[in-house]
Amino acid sequence: MKAWVDRIVFHLAFAFFKLFFAVTIRFPLFVWLRIEGRENMPRRGPLILLANHLSLFDPVVLWYASPRHICFIGRADIPRMPIVGAIARIAKTVPIRQRSADRNGLKLAVETVLRGEVLGIFPEGELSESGELQPFLPGVLLILRQTRAPILPVGVTNTHKVMPYGKLYPKPAFTVITVRFGKVIPAEEVLSLGRPEAQLEYLQKKVAELIES
Repeated sequence: MKAWVDRIVFHLAFAFFKLFFAVTIRFPLFVWLRIEGRENMPRRGPLILLANHLSLFDPVVLWYASPRHICFIGRADIPRMPIVGAIARIAKTVPIRQRSADRNGLKLAVETVLRGEVLGIFPEGELSESGELQPFLPGVLLILRQTRAPILPVGVTNTHKVMPYGKLYPKPAFTVITVRFGKVIPAEEVLSLGRPEAQLEYLQKKVAELIES
């Protein structure tokens, strides 16, 4: 019974927030969203989505632009926050302790992918203060090795104009945000490169190409 209720709540929340963001992104934030390559996302099956991280507004924009729900990896304390925590739980956010060997968080992330969901990861590990793409952390490789799921690189631009680094609330930006979905990368294409450093560099290059296009 609980699982049935949870599904109803999830689908209602999904529809509500799609409509909510469709309105608020345009007004009062005055943001125009350009979405490219949306057709590259598989309509079903396990998937690891990798994107650059400019702003706390990134998950909102990516989730709205995506044809599928994205279960983002987030800070471990988010589910405990008032209101935000409730939304995070409904959105199936995967809590994980940053820059630590969080085995439970890794287990939840792997289970999310194996369940056939889209797992959203910002592999830089934190916001980029400079706006430049930062080196990718190895956590994504741990998930990739255990799931063998395909990877979808995504490039996002201009979200920092809506929520600059260090700010917690969006502001009117009068800007165009671009979300560019790349081509799906088979897991074996990455893992065949051998060294973890080479694998991370390859994934970072794929995301960088989408930002610079």
